[in-house]
Formats: sequence, C-alpha cells, structure tokens
Amino acid sequence: MIRRLTLVSLILLLFSVTVLSAPEISADVQVIEISIEAGELIEHTFTLTNIGDELLVIDDVVPSCGCTTATLATYELEPGDSVELPIAIDTTGFHGSVMRLVDIFSNDPETPIYSLTFLIEAPEPVALTPTQLAQADFLRLFYVLIDVRTPEEHAEGHLIGSINIPVSEFQENLDAWTPKFPTDVPLILYCKAGFRSAIAAQILFDAGFTNAVDLLGGMDEWVETYGEAYLFDPFD
Repeated sequence: MIRRLTLVSLILLLFSVTVLSAPEISADVQVIEISIEAGELIEHTFTLTNIGDELLVIDDVVPSCGCTTATLATYELEPGDSVELPIAIDTTGFHGSVMRLVDIFSNDPETPIYSLTFLIEAPEPVALTPTQLAQADFLRLFYVLIDVRTPEEHAEGHLIGSINIPVSEFQENLDAWTPKFPTDVPLILYCKAGFRSAIAAQILFDAGFTNAVDLLGGMDEWVETYGEAYLFDPFD
C-alpha cells in the first residue's frame, strides 16, 4: 500500500513539474500613457523577457494599425533572455484619446497573445476656415516637382511649382544635390519627352531615393493632353 502511494505521489510530482515548465513572456512595461503634440512621432523601446523555464518562441508581432511599426532582432528567447522591441507610431491625424495596441503572439501557454498598449492624448483639431489648410494635411499632399531640362527650356515654359535641375547635374554633381532631396515624399521628374527624366529618376533611385519617379511622356504629352493647363510662361 505504501509503495503504491509513493508511486502515485511520484507520478503526480512529475506531472506538476511538467505542467509548471513553460515559457512565459513579460515586458518591462505593458501600458504607456503619453500626451503628444499634433502629428508627433512616438518612439518607445520595450524590453521583452522570457521569465519562464522553457524556450519562448514569438510567432509574430502585430500592430493594431498601419501607423505603427514594430521589429524584433530575434524571435526565440531562452529562459532569462531578453530582446528589445522598438515601436514607432505616426500620430498624424490623431485627435483626442487614442489607443494603439501591439499584439505579440507566442507559445506562452498562459498568455498566447500578449498586448502592449499605448494610451495617447492628442490635441483636438483646430477649427479651420474654408481658406485654411492644416500642416498635417499639407504634408500628405506634398511632393517635389523637378524639371530636368536645360535652363533655357525651363524658361520657355514649365509646370507650375517645378524647380529646374538639368539632368547633367544628376550625372556629374549628384553628391551636391542628394542632401537637399527628401526621402519621404514623391520626387517627380519630367523633361520634354520623358527620356532625360527617366535617366535622372534611375540615378536617384540607384542612390537610394526609392521615391523618385519620372513623368511619362514629359512636357510633350502634357501639352498634347492638357494644353496650357498648369503651365507657367506657356508655349505659344
């Protein structure tokens, strides 16, 4: 009888140890409360730790909206190991109280979906008159229009708002120009028929400006399709 009880006790002990052995995810902080200015970029780095006693495998990190980015250096943590999780949230258009989540899916049996929460207080929008434009709205519309023809061609007529940088500048003096170009708005290049602008756009693209595009057909197609619309000093 005593042997039988001892055997049962041993089985129960082994079972309890097996059940207790598991990965467990934890973060240094789980909820961030923050007040921001309009359109401010929120950046925060969480530290994730496996406080369990088995390998933690993170299957995915899923932000609640496209305005949030999150990346991990590793998706597997041994017991006691940690990894940093940098988070960036673009708050353009946020007003009032806003909540954003980052869900972490893992093999933690107790918390298979571990949520990090941002509680954001953003300023209420300013009431605009019909003749006003908010800075954030202007940023969404912004682009750089570049005429790559010669100065003489540009002077004869060009699209309103374009700046003149001849294609030779991209070919011979690119390093002087690249610090001046933004990387987060479209760079639209055009010429007479699209040949020179295609060359300039490719040069910029190869230099890391994946936002550079050439306007197909150039000024010839524009004038043929739209006439003198949006031209400054239009052709006769």
